[in-house]
Amino acid sequence: MEIILKDIPKISLNKWYAGMHWTKRKKIKDNYINIVRSQFSNTLTRDNTYKVEYHFTFKSRPLDASNCVAMIKMIEDIIFETDSYKVVTELVITSSKGLEDKVLIKVV
Repeated sequence: MEIILKDIPKISLNKWYAGMHWTKRKKIKDNYINIVRSQFSNTLTRDNTYKVEYHFTFKSRPLDASNCVAMIKMIEDIIFETDSYKVVTELVITSSKGLEDKVLIKVV
């Protein structure tokens, strides 16, 4: 299965770690919920195991792959019923410069 999410706000893990106030994090998470649900309304169940690839592209100043983890965590919490190690068994993360801000998610 392939999922494409466009116009996802770029949030670096460094920024998240920098002590961002919880109200600001909640606002970002609520925004992610609205964006992701508008583009993908299913929920992937806990009845399967999944290997997931996240391919981020950014119009300007791409994040390095490890700094995309905050965005991945928010997306996982929305599209998966649970992101337990028993359900999501593998992640692959890539990041590059592209024509638009988006993430291509491949779920196997």
